[in-house]
Amino acid sequence: LLRGVPEAERPPFEELVPPGAAILYGKEKAQEAERRAEFEGRNQFQVANAAARVKWLDEQGIAQQHVICLSGIAYNLQLADAALRRDVIRACNDWLATTCEEGGGRLRPVTALEYTDLDFVVEELGRMRARGSRIFLVPAFPVDGVPPSHPSWDRVWAAACDLAMAPMLHTGFERMTFDPGWANQGGDVTLLRMLSGAHRHVAPTTLINALVYSGVFERFPKLTLLLAEVGTGWLPFLYREMDDRVSTVAELFVGKWRQPLKPSEYLARNVKATPLSAGNDSPLLDILRALPDGMLVFSSDFPHFEGFTDPVGHYAKLLAPLSEAQRQRFLGGAIDDVFRNMGDALV
Repeated sequence: LLRGVPEAERPPFEELVPPGAAILYGKEKAQEAERRAEFEGRNQFQVANAAARVKWLDEQGIAQQHVICLSGIAYNLQLADAALRRDVIRACNDWLATTCEEGGGRLRPVTALEYTDLDFVVEELGRMRARGSRIFLVPAFPVDGVPPSHPSWDRVWAAACDLAMAPMLHTGFERMTFDPGWANQGGDVTLLRMLSGAHRHVAPTTLINALVYSGVFERFPKLTLLLAEVGTGWLPFLYREMDDRVSTVAELFVGKWRQPLKPSEYLARNVKATPLSAGNDSPLLDILRALPDGMLVFSSDFPHFEGFTDPVGHYAKLLAPLSEAQRQRFLGGAIDDVFRNMGDALV
């Protein structure tokens, strides 16, 4: 974004480092030590510690956990060589799969991919499925000018369904483009960060609209897009609004809708989202009640600080007003159906 800011007004590089970085990485000043207490138990130690993760899963009563390795993906963003990026992704996936094997089937690696070569994507999906992966990360942006809704991507969706794997849009994979002039805020870095982080709904809504309107979910009815850490509060609006494009009046200006189901019906059938505890997931009971059954599903985000140290306990209290059947759908039944419907249940 800073390319839209006059050089004389650009903030120094040091100011671009988030102020909380010292707290998260243990180098805060002595008087800030008590602020660290809020993050105790969520310090990400268990990232590469399978035994610690499984112990925690046992305490929570969680059967399986899908684990993401974001470090290798972040490193890949700095590489211009596509072939090297693919090598890095393979190494990242292999490391994660090997680490998860120590969990005795309780930990499943989430597959990272490099989408400039869709043949590589299909090959890597098959390779990682053999290593226990059931979820793979997808971008919410066009790659080399080709969006995930383009017909050339059908081979990816076909492979996903054949392998009983689900695509996931995770935060960090939005990469929406706005006029860089919005970064020109007089050098106020805090304001720049706030503006940059205020559009989490834009990328997922764009991706969902593209997949629905292009007929991807009609061609691949068993495909389910998972949403992680991109908020859920905007989903009721999208559910109510997206049929406006196929109304009788809209067809006069847009063209005729060619799919047998309404857009909102594809959203209800083919999209699942995981909430956290932030404002864009609140009030969760209202969001749940405004959506079709089974659209929101459980996730701990453990051990990240924005997740929960006791997610099962958290949701037991929060969802107490719901029926037992509704709670079980949220805690595991709905996501189990995703894979069962593809012919290969998780458990």
